[in-house]
Amino acid sequence: MNAPSPSIIDLDTVDSTNLEARRRIADGRIADGTIVTAREQTGGRARRGRSWTSPKGNLYWTRVAFPQPGWPPVWGLSMVCGLAVLDLARAALPADVPVALKWPNDVLVAGGKLAGILLESGDGDGRPWVICGIGVNLVFSPPTGQLYAAADLLSQGAVEIDRDRAVHDLAGHFDRRLSAYLDGGLPAIRAAVMEHLAGIGGPIIARITDDPADDVTGTLRGLDDQCRAEIVTADGTVRAISAGDLFFGAPSPSPDRQQPG
Repeated sequence: MNAPSPSIIDLDTVDSTNLEARRRIADGRIADGTIVTAREQTGGRARRGRSWTSPKGNLYWTRVAFPQPGWPPVWGLSMVCGLAVLDLARAALPADVPVALKWPNDVLVAGGKLAGILLESGDGDGRPWVICGIGVNLVFSPPTGQLYAAADLLSQGAVEIDRDRAVHDLAGHFDRRLSAYLDGGLPAIRAAVMEHLAGIGGPIIARITDDPADDVTGTLRGLDDQCRAEIVTADGTVRAISAGDLFFGAPSPSPDRQQPG
């Protein structure tokens, strides 16, 4: 199954590319596969209501999808996004710069967080939609004060970074990864993520709520067949984590130091 070729709505300034995509969906002014992008966001958003600092120079990019019957689970698009950003980074950076995925979709460049990904979904007049929002640090790493330091492509050795080209390059990577997911479903996306997954075999902490008492600690085994993170706890129990933030090592971080994304 082939993903549609995207059209691109390129704006100078917007509050949020996700919000703009949602407005256009509500008005019936946007087609499947359309990309909304902007040079600057004044109200960039991340998961759990966090903000995403959005200066000019970085990439702010949202793709609209109207899922069809027979699609694999739409939450898998979160990992499609992560893989597309990983492809963008790998193509831009020197070969010796480490690039990896932290489940479910964080792209780490030399251990720093490169991008923020926010999926939103809804239903308009009986037609379900999903928007895939991606912010990539091309030339700036806005300070976060968070557990994970930010990273950007320029500081890690990328040359000839061009925001306009990155808009199209990310579209190509996304379409290729989406096509593979539509064709191969969860087994295909699991295999692709496992190829780049950081932390396998090492100590891991899963924060599944804002209360550290609910943390799951142990060793990261990998992903199960539903693409959940598998953690082997101290007593040998295997816990499958379907949502949450993963942190490498110990001690457990406090909630106010979580990295948005």
